Amino acid sequence: MKLSALAAQSGVSTTTLKHWIRVGMMPVGSLKNRTTAVYEQRHVERARLILVLRDMYGASTAAILSLTGLIDTPGVTTLEVMNACQEFALGVPDDIAADPAVAEFRERTHELMRRRDWRGYPGAAERGLTYALAQASEVGLDYDVETLMQYADALEPLAGGNVAALRPDGSPDEVARRMLLAVNARARQLVAISSLAHAAASVRSAIERGVAPADIARPPAR
Repeated sequence: MKLSALAAQSGVSTTTLKHWIRVGMMPVGSLKNRTTAVYEQRHVERARLILVLRDMYGASTAAILSLTGLIDTPGVTTLEVMNACQEFALGVPDDIAADPAVAEFRERTHELMRRRDWRGYPGAAERGLTYALAQASEVGLDYDVETLMQYADALEPLAGGNVAALRPDGSPDEVARRMLLAVNARARQLVAISSLAHAAASVRSAIERGVAPADIARPPAR
């Protein structure tokens, strides 16, 4: 396809596409003649991935180049791409894996993985949980391994279905795009459900203390 057709299929202007090609985020097209290049489906998929990175995650050019550079590395595996997407989405500091200040939370993460035989070490999700536990502790939410096991009991049965729905096949660009969309959607869903539960607990406490009416904040009737 010509650049104009690539723009139409991807929803990205030709000016932006030319910029992405110039900085290296988008592969160059194949020369049809001295002045015209042609593009393929992989260019459409790359454009759609960049849009997710830019618009949903607010990624910088350098961050996008880091991920697309990995994808373009010969021999890269799907698991490597998926791990990189998790790392990108979680935003874990690079030095968290060796930071002695979070050693206690790192060990809790590893103990959870050992108990459940979760394979993912070393990996972005493992580092992400360590970082999240450390952050939670700073505001008085100290989750021990037994509490983490309760979360895992609820989430593990859902994981298989999520992986199947994600369809970890196809081109690396498409796998990465679906992965990033899924991580964002899943995180929002879990935060929303958690917020509903905490809001309900707050309302229930207010009712029990007599500072709110018993019929407050009920969901809409059917």
